[in-house]
Amino acid sequence: MFELKSYSRKELALLYFPDSPTAKAACMNFRRWMLGKTDSKVLFNELRHKKLFLKPDVKRIVELLGEP
Repeated sequence: MFELKSYSRKELALLYFPDSPTAKAACMNFRRWMLGKTDSKVLFNELRHKKLFLKPDVKRIVELLGEP
Protein backbone atom coordinates (compact mmCIF):
# COMPACT_ATOMS: atom_id res chain seq x y z
CA MET A 1 0.00 0.00 0.00
CA PHE A 2 1.27 3.45 -0.92
CA GLU A 3 2.12 5.77 1.97
CA LEU A 4 1.60 9.50 1.43
CA LYS A 5 4.80 11.11 2.75
CA SER A 6 7.83 13.02 1.51
CA TYR A 7 9.92 11.18 -1.09
CA SER A 8 13.10 11.94 -2.95
CA ARG A 9 12.70 12.19 -6.70
CA LYS A 10 14.55 8.88 -7.06
CA GLU A 11 12.37 7.07 -4.50
CA LEU A 12 9.13 8.23 -6.09
CA ALA A 13 10.35 7.41 -9.61
CA LEU A 14 11.29 3.90 -8.47
CA LEU A 15 7.82 3.44 -6.98
CA TYR A 16 6.23 4.32 -10.33
CA PHE A 17 8.80 2.35 -12.36
CA PRO A 18 9.97 -0.53 -10.14
CA ASP A 19 11.19 -2.64 -13.08
CA SER A 20 13.63 0.01 -14.32
CA PRO A 21 17.20 -1.29 -14.51
CA THR A 22 18.59 1.78 -12.71
CA ALA A 23 17.33 4.67 -10.61
CA LYS A 24 18.42 7.05 -13.37
CA ALA A 25 16.28 5.20 -15.91
CA ALA A 26 13.31 5.33 -13.53
CA CYS A 27 13.79 9.10 -13.10
CA MET A 28 13.94 9.61 -16.86
CA ASN A 29 10.79 7.53 -17.40
CA PHE A 30 9.01 9.41 -14.61
CA ARG A 31 10.00 12.74 -16.18
CA ARG A 32 8.81 11.67 -19.64
CA TRP A 33 5.54 10.36 -18.21
CA MET A 34 4.84 13.61 -16.36
CA LEU A 35 5.66 15.68 -19.44
CA GLY A 36 3.31 13.54 -21.50
CA LYS A 37 0.37 14.34 -19.25
CA THR A 38 -1.04 17.68 -20.37
CA ASP A 39 -2.51 18.39 -16.92
CA SER A 40 0.83 17.87 -15.21
CA LYS A 41 3.01 20.30 -17.19
CA VAL A 42 2.40 23.17 -14.76
CA LEU A 43 3.10 20.88 -11.83
CA PHE A 44 6.22 19.53 -13.54
CA ASN A 45 7.57 23.05 -14.06
CA GLU A 46 7.00 23.82 -10.36
CA LEU A 47 8.73 20.63 -9.18
CA ARG A 48 11.42 20.04 -11.80
CA HIS A 49 14.34 21.38 -9.75
CA LYS A 50 13.32 19.76 -6.47
CA LYS A 51 15.25 16.73 -5.26
CA LEU A 52 12.82 16.15 -2.42
CA PHE A 53 9.08 16.13 -2.93
CA LEU A 54 7.28 17.15 0.24
CA LYS A 55 4.01 15.51 1.27
CA PRO A 56 1.83 18.18 -0.46
CA ASP A 57 3.88 17.78 -3.66
CA VAL A 58 3.47 14.00 -3.57
CA LYS A 59 -0.26 14.41 -2.98
CA ARG A 60 -0.56 16.58 -6.11
CA ILE A 61 1.49 14.11 -8.16
CA VAL A 62 -0.67 11.18 -7.02
CA GLU A 63 -3.84 13.12 -7.78
CA LEU A 64 -2.65 13.59 -11.38
CA LEU A 65 -0.92 10.27 -12.04
CA GLY A 66 -2.62 7.90 -9.62
CA GLU A 67 -0.94 5.81 -6.95
CA PRO A 68 2.23 3.97 -7.91
